[in-house]
Amino acid sequence: MNPATFKIEAQEDTPLVIFEKTEGKNVIVMKGILMPENAFDFFQPLSEKVFSFFENISNMTLDITLDYMNSMSNKQILKLIVSIYEKSNDLKVIWRHKKDDELIKLKGEEFQSVFPNINISIEAY
Repeated sequence: MNPATFKIEAQEDTPLVIFEKTEGKNVIVMKGILMPENAFDFFQPLSEKVFSFFENISNMTLDITLDYMNSMSNKQILKLIVSIYEKSNDLKVIWRHKKDDELIKLKGEEFQSVFPNINISIEAY
């Protein structure tokens, strides 16, 4: 089965987002800068698209690589993680950060501490 994909190109203040579904595996990739003027306006349709694109949310990986994230986006990304986890508790989150970016690393560690039941791995690159 060929993968089905959906892509939102990166903008100056929003990341590249790719949804990909293959047989038995669902992946959301978010990569770049996350500082939209209105985080709710960016995440609300994104969240709706997650649940319309993926008929089955099981075996979901959320692969996040951010160079920067503003505080309002932090709250919205948490909501997205929780909403996916509520539908499928086998969610895996990969939180990637540059080796020298302690702030983004710290955000991933905060997510781990707030949601110990969610499989969140933190990886440096």
